[in-house]
Amino acid sequence: MEKIWNGIKATSRIAIRIIVEGVHRLVINLFDTLFGFLNWPEKKLRVKIIILQDPQATPVVSPADLNTAIEYAKRSFKKNFNTQLLPHASSQPFSDVLQKSAPHEVLYTKGSIGALAEEFTLAGSFFAFNLIGLFYPVTAFVVLEIDHASGCSLGPLTDYVTLDPHGAKNASTLAHEIAHACGLWHQHAKSNLLWRTYSRGDEVTWWQKNIFRGSRHVTYW
Repeated sequence: MEKIWNGIKATSRIAIRIIVEGVHRLVINLFDTLFGFLNWPEKKLRVKIIILQDPQATPVVSPADLNTAIEYAKRSFKKNFNTQLLPHASSQPFSDVLQKSAPHEVLYTKGSIGALAEEFTLAGSFFAFNLIGLFYPVTAFVVLEIDHASGCSLGPLTDYVTLDPHGAKNASTLAHEIAHACGLWHQHAKSNLLWRTYSRGDEVTWWQKNIFRGSRHVTYW
């Protein structure tokens, strides 16, 4: 019964997010969907990074380990999209350690199509329950391991991304996964932020600006 209930909840979450995303791209953020390449006016994207603890109750990384990735994302989003990366609340830090324990399925999660399947299981319910907010902020969870990946995002289907310790400490992976959450997909140019590996650059195309700025996560407030 629990598996069925997790599946029902995941289906509902995904359906609602697809509707909300469509409304933003076609109504609320229509100007950016069409003319986002103008990079005007400045927009905002709010993020919270939640660090999970391993089975010995030790954080998988320290908040300080994330400083390089946060600063890289702030610079990249401002330069490429005229978008400020901000904490979810002005009085709060970008990252915190989640004090409660996480199930094994959450600490050792999957990437790619496996992550989509997990959205319908206990792991997806755990991430959804611990989101910092619905629809607008992006919550990044730092887990122990992601199968065959250092970071993962299901794009606009969810409001969260996952990073393993290597991805969390890498300069560009956080920005890369948040960009996925805002609707961007992998590119074949190494100079692009959406190149698959750590050797990626920090460039974007004009049409990537339209997609990014049209996302529900990128707001004027």
